[in-house]
Amino acid sequence: MAQQDPIPPDLGQRAYAAYGEVTGGLTHDGRPMPVWEELGEQIQTAWTVSARSIWDAASEGGTR
Repeated sequence: MAQQDPIPPDLGQRAYAAYGEVTGGLTHDGRPMPVWEELGEQIQTAWTVSARSIWDAASEGGTR
């Protein structure tokens, strides 16, 4: 098995930033996206868990 790169500690924040790049910095309902630090722990955790699940699936060859 190939060695997997370590999980970036800012994986959720990277995913959030990528979402903002695609949406022009707007939320799903057209409002400006808050900066990462203003999201609150629950939303930051949600982004991180979501990004981690994609990271894990990719590292398993996308078989999940």
